[in-house]
Amino acid sequence: MDKIVVRIADYRIAEASATLVTYGLGSCVAVALYDSEKRTGGLCHIMLPSSPGDRASGNPKKFADLCFSGMLRDMQNSGCEVSRIVAKIAGGARMFDLPNKGKSFSIGERNRDAVLIELAKRRIPLIGEDTGGNYGRTVEFHTGNGDMLVRSLRSETKVI
Repeated sequence: MDKIVVRIADYRIAEASATLVTYGLGSCVAVALYDSEKRTGGLCHIMLPSSPGDRASGNPKKFADLCFSGMLRDMQNSGCEVSRIVAKIAGGARMFDLPNKGKSFSIGERNRDAVLIELAKRRIPLIGEDTGGNYGRTVEFHTGNGDMLVRSLRSETKVI
């Protein structure tokens, strides 16, 4: 089985024989999109909730509000239909607990919320989630069956 590494601020699309893996999720959020009929999936590693006003600058794959467009386009080019796609997410941790700082300061929570907004806009159901906490994660997404394996040194391994 092929293992394809998804780096920070990037995404990859693969068919049934692949495992997409991303390392070092802290406040970042990994989003797995999956079409079970086509047995094709995508995994992205989102860094920030929203892009700056100038959309021409920077890497759009690092922003929740821009990453989905390219990822869904590539999945559709592989024969997927948005109406069949489901999502699973992991990450969005609060890596630094600073006193007197609310949710507006927690980039992990803001990333998670932005991902949920983008999924809702596209009517993509969220069917699995392992987010929050104060620890990092590594994610493996198996395109053959849609399983997302979430590993952490501070929590048990989960399959969502």
